[in-house]
Amino acid sequence: MITFKDVTKTYPDGTTALKDVNFDVREGELLALIGPSGCGKTTTMKMINRLIEPTEGLIEIHNKDIKEYNIHELRWNIGYVLQEIALFPHMTIEENIAVVPEMKKWKKKDLSARIDELMHMVGLDPDKHRKRKPSELSGGQQQRVGVIRALAADPEIILMDEPFSALDPISREQLQKDIRSLQQEIKKTIVFVTHDMDEALALGDRICLMKEGEIVQLDTPQNLVLNPVNSFVEDFIGSRKTPWQTAVDVIMEQSGDAVYSVDDYESGRVPTHGMFHLRKSDGTNGGAVIDGRREVVPELDNGMVLKDAVALFEKHKYDSLPVVRGNKLIGTLSYKDIVLFLKSQSKEEEV
Repeated sequence: MITFKDVTKTYPDGTTALKDVNFDVREGELLALIGPSGCGKTTTMKMINRLIEPTEGLIEIHNKDIKEYNIHELRWNIGYVLQEIALFPHMTIEENIAVVPEMKKWKKKDLSARIDELMHMVGLDPDKHRKRKPSELSGGQQQRVGVIRALAADPEIILMDEPFSALDPISREQLQKDIRSLQQEIKKTIVFVTHDMDEALALGDRICLMKEGEIVQLDTPQNLVLNPVNSFVEDFIGSRKTPWQTAVDVIMEQSGDAVYSVDDYESGRVPTHGMFHLRKSDGTNGGAVIDGRREVVPELDNGMVLKDAVALFEKHKYDSLPVVRGNKLIGTLSYKDIVLFLKSQSKEEEV
């Protein structure tokens, strides 16, 4: 959907912020851009809505050069969430949310319904909060308004520039969970800049790790953790707080060895002993089979951290559980997988 082709950015003082960068952002995915300060991640993101122009190279959206789009229409179709939140202090919450839809000449009835829909979506009561000013909301509530303001005109693309870094840890963790849930519902194409590897691992469908204006590794969270391409990636990942905060999809089993189709089960083409999981024809979770008996077992959201997954395993006593993204079955995780991963991390810390 978004394509960078040989993109370079050199400033008048000779500083090169990006060097021949090539990558794609797939439709409906959340791509996290991460790296040390000055690595080029924010420059990369700001090029998508033409806040910064490349010196060389081409950026496309839907296979069309972004310079061929009317710049106002381009930006109206790209939501933007900033670290500073940047709500208009003199406007009410509903007025802040309405800015872009009003520019696009939305009907008042449609806009009012959209404001209610979005506020409900992020847990803000419209009757209670619509007429309030930003100063009457907490930092976390203001950031929620910043997110839904970016969504108000239903853009295809959302750019998020370290949106949670100024929040306290509790608010930040809750907003990360909210974004994961929201993305499963709205399925927007999101480019998310962060300096926090835990945040990138928790949110990103893929992660683009940058250094000195170049891409070092662009990969899934699982491959980034388990197959770092060099020592820089290893060191950067190693700065994570604790392996207990690793998302389950980083270490889940993706091969499908423990997954059969519902058709196979109904036709008797499955083992009669042990535990395995079922996938329906539409890709959704079809439950589990334990020693030939079909059961409904708890699901692990792909962004759930290992600490919470272990608590679920201890509560329900199953050997393995299905991992889902949205309503799709994407893998399985066993208690043994968690133990082996934590053991491997402990050995690395001892070295």
